[in-house]
Amino acid sequence: MCYFRGMKSNAYRARLAAGITLTRIEGKDVLFSIKSGDSYGLNEVAARMLSLLLESDAASAAGQLASEYAAPESDIRADLDDLVGMLAEARLIDIIEQ
Repeated sequence: MCYFRGMKSNAYRARLAAGITLTRIEGKDVLFSIKSGDSYGLNEVAARMLSLLLESDAASAAGQLASEYAAPESDIRADLDDLVGMLAEARLIDIIEQ
């Protein structure tokens, strides 16, 4: 179950949780926990999703990704929401309702 599913609207932004960094190591994007020392590798699509989401809101990120990947925005949004749910559940990102 995703933390943000109980929000009143589906408009949200995300930010990295305290103590989490997003870095590129040997050509791969990695979320790194300064507290625990754990690292979480992201594939290319997940890294692009997260990058756009950190710069804008979910609707804008989904629209941009749909354009880049020539895929239906509703499919992209569902994938984005799934990724955000997993990252939030792992306490790697914070969700900010708009």
